[in-house]
Amino acid sequence: MTASSGFDLAQIMANPAVAKALQVLGSLVAILVLAWLARRMNLGGDPRIAGPEEACALAEDAICGFDPEAVVVDRAGIGALVRDADNRVLLIRHHGSHFAARELTSHAGVRLDGRFLTITTDDRRFGTITLDLGEQAQVWAASLRRLGTPA
Repeated sequence: MTASSGFDLAQIMANPAVAKALQVLGSLVAILVLAWLARRMNLGGDPRIAGPEEACALAEDAICGFDPEAVVVDRAGIGALVRDADNRVLLIRHHGSHFAARELTSHAGVRLDGRFLTITTDDRRFGTITLDLGEQAQVWAASLRRLGTPA
């Protein structure tokens, strides 16, 4: 603006407090734009297994030729157990923003506690997971006891 109006933009911008406020405001706007963009692109979030169909698809993606016959999904969708015709059992769990699967070969790391089934695999990096399987927990625990035994 002009000096006659009493408003000098150059003088205001030279003020360190104003410059700092504009920098903070610009940073805030940039953060909000990035958050909006990440949400629009479905980045991050909390991955859950939506149901048995998705668990079967994840099992088929994990092992080529895996043809699911039985599946149980954790009530919160954090993991699933999938069995095929050859009695192979896959444990699927979220790993970051994706899912990872491991074939269970033994019942050694399986512990039943009411409706909860806690499973530890041979792979330490995969970790331990506790699945809330409801009434199916006992059924799956009993079937996992047969893993690693000769047919």
